Amino acid sequence: MVFTALRKKKERDYESLSFEELYDRHFAAVNRYLRYRITNTWDADDLTAIVFMKAMEKFYQYEGSGSFTAWLFRIAHNTMVDYFKLSKDFPSDNIFSLEISNEGPEEKVLCTEEIKILHDNVLKLPEEYRDVISLRYVGELRFKQIGEVIGKSEGAVRTIHHRALKMLRKMYGERTDN
Repeated sequence: MVFTALRKKKERDYESLSFEELYDRHFAAVNRYLRYRITNTWDADDLTAIVFMKAMEKFYQYEGSGSFTAWLFRIAHNTMVDYFKLSKDFPSDNIFSLEISNEGPEEKVLCTEEIKILHDNVLKLPEEYRDVISLRYVGELRFKQIGEVIGKSEGAVRTIHHRALKMLRKMYGERTDN
């Protein structure tokens, strides 16, 4: 109850923030989401700029009835879909560029290998599952916000998320059984 009230207050706080403050607050998450989904990091950075330009141009249309974060990620998602349509590109393997700190060389190699296996398995998921997983873990969105982005109910998103994780567990289990 208290958490819900705090969340609603946080959403209302967006009304008092300037676009610059909203940019600062959401830039890293949007950029991380696009870098995860797009092969070329330069293109992902360019698309991040395009997302915020579109958001700035359409900011007057944001009515505040839904989550600003979901509204912004909807723009990012649609911009990414347009990019894929134009470039016929495929999702990224840039997850390997994630920093691994305070570990020795052996731990880094093992961790990098685990990340590569996980990423390879995520790429095998159906597109809808990949969208939910990347928005949840890379974009750090809540289920309700993901639903607003992909046009599904919160319950449907939770189901997709559950099925995606189940499929990933199965893939990972099959790998370790061999």
